[in-house]
Amino acid sequence: MSSNFKHISIVVASLVLIGCGGGGSSTETPTASTTVITESTDTTTDTTTDTTTDTTTDTTTTTDNTGSTGSTGDTSSTKEIIITDEYQVESLGKENSIHANIKLGNTTKDLYILLSNYSATESASSTITHNKIVSVPQKKTFLATPLAKQPKILHTPASIQAFNSNIRTVLQSNTISNRQSKTFETVPTRNEDVAGNSQTFYLDTGTTNTTTATAIKIVSNVSTVFGDKTLNIWVSDDSFDSGSGCSKTKCVTQTMVNALADTFLKTNSSDNDIYDWVTNVFGEEWSSDAQTKYNDLIGENDEITILLTDIDGDDSPTGGVIGYFWAKDNIKSSSISGSNERVMFYADAVMFANGEGTWDIDDFWPKEMVSTLAHEFQHMIHFYQKTVLLDASSDTWINEMLSETTEDLIATKIQHSGPRGVEYTDGSAGSMGNPNGRYPLFNDNNTLSLTAWNNNLADYSKVNAFGTFLTRNYGGAKVLHDIMHNNLEHEDAIVDAVLKSPQGAGKTFDDLLKEWGVAVLLSDNDNLENAPEYNTGGFTPNTYNNNTYELGSINFFNYDPQPSIKTIAGTVESQGNYYYKVGENLTGTVTIDLSLNGTTEATLIAK
Repeated sequence: MSSNFKHISIVVASLVLIGCGGGGSSTETPTASTTVITESTDTTTDTTTDTTTDTTTDTTTTTDNTGSTGSTGDTSSTKEIIITDEYQVESLGKENSIHANIKLGNTTKDLYILLSNYSATESASSTITHNKIVSVPQKKTFLATPLAKQPKILHTPASIQAFNSNIRTVLQSNTISNRQSKTFETVPTRNEDVAGNSQTFYLDTGTTNTTTATAIKIVSNVSTVFGDKTLNIWVSDDSFDSGSGCSKTKCVTQTMVNALADTFLKTNSSDNDIYDWVTNVFGEEWSSDAQTKYNDLIGENDEITILLTDIDGDDSPTGGVIGYFWAKDNIKSSSISGSNERVMFYADAVMFANGEGTWDIDDFWPKEMVSTLAHEFQHMIHFYQKTVLLDASSDTWINEMLSETTEDLIATKIQHSGPRGVEYTDGSAGSMGNPNGRYPLFNDNNTLSLTAWNNNLADYSKVNAFGTFLTRNYGGAKVLHDIMHNNLEHEDAIVDAVLKSPQGAGKTFDDLLKEWGVAVLLSDNDNLENAPEYNTGGFTPNTYNNNTYELGSINFFNYDPQPSIKTIAGTVESQGNYYYKVGENLTGTVTIDLSLNGTTEATLIAK
C-alpha cells in the first residue's frame, strides 16, 4: 500500500496571505451567518481512466479590486490532482477562490474537504460547489440513546477555573534578592489529621460556605521519588455512613475510602498508583520552592488532602461536577479568606458512592472518580510547576486538555475504559455504535473552535480529542510534560513542545490544527503511513521516565453518533475545523470550486 500526505506549497510573488493563526487566547468565538452550498448537476458519468503519474498542478493569481493582476487583493488558484493511492491528502490552498479538478479514474473514492480556519479571532464563511451530486447522510446513528441522556460529568466549575487561571494577579512576589538563603516557614503537622477527628472546611473564598467533615483515612509517610508523602481523606459528615446511614442519596463508607486511598497512594509499593503515574509525567505537586517565589503561599507540605463532599449540594449520583482542584487553598488564609491552607482536591461524595448493587471500586461511578483524581492531579501539579515556578499562565483549554489527556494516558493502569469508552483490555478502536466515552459528544460538536472555552461538556470532549491526537503523533507522555514545562503561553506552549518531538520539526499551530482534522477523517484506517493517525489497530506502548503507558486506538466512525460531516458549506469557527463530504463512491473527474476568506485552508482527503 502506498500513501500520500502532502502539504502543497504555492509560491506567489508579492502575495501576503491574511490571518495566520497562533498565539491566540481562549476567547469566545464571534458568530457569523452560514452560507449555503449550490451544486450544478452532472447528468453524465465521467469514466475516463487516468494513466498519468500522480501530479498536482497549481496556478495562482492575485487580483486587485478592479480585476487586474496585482500584488494585493483577492487571490485565486486552479489545480489538477490525480488520485492514485488508497488514501491521499492534498492541500487545495487558502486562496479566496479555488478551482480544482480531481481525477479519480475508474477507482471509486470517497472525497472530503477539510476547512481549517487559522484566524485566532474571527470566524470565516465559505462556499463549495462541485459537479457531482451524491445523496450523503451527514452522520449515522446506531442506538436510540440520545446524548442528552448520557452521564454529564463536569470537572472544575467556571468560577474556579477563572480563579485558577488568574491566580498570578493574587499572589505576592517574594522580593528578597538572595532567595536561596532565606528560611521559609513550613506547614506544621496538623493535629486534626488524625482518623476520627472533625473540622470545618471552607467551600468558597469566604468563610460562610462551609462543611463539617471527619478524617476517615490517613496514609502516612509513603515513599515516592519525591520523598515521603501523606494522604488525608476527609468526608463531610452528611455524606458518611458510619453504620446508621446519612442524609444523602448515596453514602460513603469506610470500605469506599480505603479503596480510594489504595488507588491514589498505595503503601509499600512504587509505580502502581495515581500519584506515581501522574508525577512521572509532570513532576512534584508542591515543595518549599513555592514560598521562595511567593510569600503568601503556604510552606513546604508533603501532604495531599481529598475532601469528599456533595459538590453544589445537588445530591446527584449520576452527573454534575465530579471534582476539582482550587488554588485558593495553596494560599495563606491571611491573603485569601476561605483558604483551607492545604494541597487538596474536592471530590463529589454522592457520585463516588454510587455503585452497581454491592459497591465496588471497579463500578462505573467509583472508577470515574478515580479517573477524575488523575485529571485534577494534573491541575494541582500544573499550578505549582507552570504558574508558580515558571511564572506562566496556561489558557483554560490547554490546562483542561492536559488533564483530559492524562485520563486517557493512565486508563489501562486504573483499569478503566477512559475517554475512549472502550474496555481497558482492548487496544483496538472498539466496535461500531459505541455511545461511551468523550468522543460521541466530540463527533456531535466537531466544528467548535478549539481554543474557545465555555466550560461546556463539548469543550472537554474537543480538547480531549486534540490532546490524544498530540500524544499519538508527537511523543506520547513527553509532549504533555513539555507543554507544561516551558514558560510560554497560549498555543506557543504547544508548538514549543511539538518542536521538541522528532516528528515535530518545523510544525506550526496551523499545521497541527489541520493535521488534527485529517487524523479524525482517517481514523477509520488502522494502517496509515506518513499521515497523522489515531488508529493503529491496537495499543501503542509509550515509555516515559519510569513508566510505560498504553495508548489505545481511536476510530471516530465507531461512535454513536459518528462525526458530523456536512453536506453544505458553512461557517468555520476561529481556530476550528469544518468537515465537508463531496460524495461517496465517486469516479472520473470531480470539479470543485471553493470560495474562502483568506484565513482558511482547504484540504482534500480521498479514501
